[in-house]
Amino acid sequence: MDEVLPQEARDALWGVGILQWKLWPQQFSIYNSIRSLPRNVDEPVLLLARQYGKSHLGVLMAAEDCIRFPNSCILIVGPTYEQCRDIVVPRLEKIIADAPPGMVKRLKSEKKWLIGDSELVIGGFDINSSSQRGKTVQNIYIEEVVDSHPDHYLESMRSDLGPALTHSDAGKMIFLTTLPKVPDHPFILETMAKAELNGCLYVYTIDDNKQLTAEQYEACVRRSGGRHTDDFKREYLCQIIRDRSVVIIPDFNKATDVEAFEVPRVINLEVYIDWGGVRDLTVALLMGYDFLAGRDLVIDELWFPHNTPTEDIVRTIRDRWGIEEPTHYLRALGGNMAAVKRHYADVPGQLQVDLKSTHNYQITLPPKSDWEASINNLANRFTQRKMKLHPRCKLAIQTCQSGVLNKNRTDFDRTSTLGHMDAVATLMYGNRALDRSSPYSEQIRSHDWHWVKPVPKQPDIVPTLKLASPKGMRKFGK
Repeated sequence: MDEVLPQEARDALWGVGILQWKLWPQQFSIYNSIRSLPRNVDEPVLLLARQYGKSHLGVLMAAEDCIRFPNSCILIVGPTYEQCRDIVVPRLEKIIADAPPGMVKRLKSEKKWLIGDSELVIGGFDINSSSQRGKTVQNIYIEEVVDSHPDHYLESMRSDLGPALTHSDAGKMIFLTTLPKVPDHPFILETMAKAELNGCLYVYTIDDNKQLTAEQYEACVRRSGGRHTDDFKREYLCQIIRDRSVVIIPDFNKATDVEAFEVPRVINLEVYIDWGGVRDLTVALLMGYDFLAGRDLVIDELWFPHNTPTEDIVRTIRDRWGIEEPTHYLRALGGNMAAVKRHYADVPGQLQVDLKSTHNYQITLPPKSDWEASINNLANRFTQRKMKLHPRCKLAIQTCQSGVLNKNRTDFDRTSTLGHMDAVATLMYGNRALDRSSPYSEQIRSHDWHWVKPVPKQPDIVPTLKLASPKGMRKFGK
């Protein structure tokens, strides 16, 4: 339709904000779903597979809104301002190429455009996007959350974008995106959950795109590595997937690695601590090795916010697990458990001295080796299904599930929920130093030491005696 419209008709349609004639066929149903939403639905979520042209759709609808809502501001926001700008500007320039003269102007930079007498502002979760406006925000289009940092996303939603719609005319925040790479991203846990509850979660997979030919479909499959890959499932089938390329423990599986196990009656217990100090979380894990099952056990956890006083940390550990003697809590975990054998903590030298002299807490520094090798070795324990976490170890479980590396894979990432992935760092210490020797003494063998096949009792057999006759003598009666 775009090619056959005369310029006079185009000018008229531009004047009233009707641009859907620039859409591709597969976008019409999506466009109509958004435009027909009730006024009270303010955060619709549309999960769109690749090849739907969601960026083109979002920019076009934002341009329409600028004309339909005079003297207002329309925001388009992406993971970062730079990413959003690079996505929006070339598409916007193509859309406005046939706009009536003077209808569209760029204001100073590519961040802000004037369409009619309304502003179209490009922003990102990494900046205060709504502060760039000069007019009341009417609608916000979210362009991709897949690469957004969870903390930046959450802060932007709660402190920037959400409040910006307060004075709008039934304004909406419209999400046009694929899924994030970690399953507990706040977009999935909060935004999607709210949309589903309100009946405004729409999913369009590659199978719904009837405009693709069989050859184009297979090309998408091939470029993503195959139908079985995480990329294809997430980006083309809109499935929530843990991206193995970014998570620290790729093979972690809650169904197999989290278990309400019984602690063996005989076990060597050890405490491992990653001391956070003024910036990071302090995480302490009670661990032991199930010698007969050949697996590491993460039995219990404690964690403390940054800037928690050392005295509070030591007192809590002493009260929970004991330092010199086992506590009632510790005994209850396994029925009859001995005192913790060793306490390991990654602390600077002066704190090590203070812990001993001031708090009567003797700790051992955990052995340190190559950081990357330590991660690989820990991940391999989960690959081999050799580590079990008890359900009460919530932070450790969540960090194993969703902890990620930074973009350069040179360090752990930081989030407000998981900290500096401190629970995984603690697990790394435990994996390196855990005492995996036998806890059973040779003098005292218990039934759970090893299994011995019972020897069946043999029946009493009376041997038959064979009497020999003296040589030369005949038997009686002969």
